[in-house]
Amino acid sequence: MFIEPIQLINGINDIKKHDSTNNNTNELSFKSIFSEALNDYVEAENKVDEDIYNLSVGNSDDLHNLMINTQKAQLSLDLVLQLRNKALDAYNEIMRVNV
Repeated sequence: MFIEPIQLINGINDIKKHDSTNNNTNELSFKSIFSEALNDYVEAENKVDEDIYNLSVGNSDDLHNLMINTQKAQLSLDLVLQLRNKALDAYNEIMRVNV
C-alpha cells in the first residue's frame, strides 16, 4: 500500500484559481439551455422522421424503437414548451412591476 506524502499548500491563490475555473464552467445562460433543448427536440424529431421513412419503405420493421423515439421527441417538445412558458411568465411578471 502506497501512502502519498503530505505536500505543502501553495496558498490561497490556488484555491482562487480553482474557484474561478469552476465558476466559468457552471454558469449556464437561459439562452444556452433553451438552445440546447431546442436542438435536442430537432434531433429527436429528425430521428423519428428517419425511422418512419425506413419503416414505410420496408428497410426496417423495428416498430418498438420507433415508438421509443416518438416518446423521446414528445418529451423534448414538452420540455421546450415548458421553458417557453416559464420565460413568458417571467417576462409578464417583469412587465407588471411598477417603476
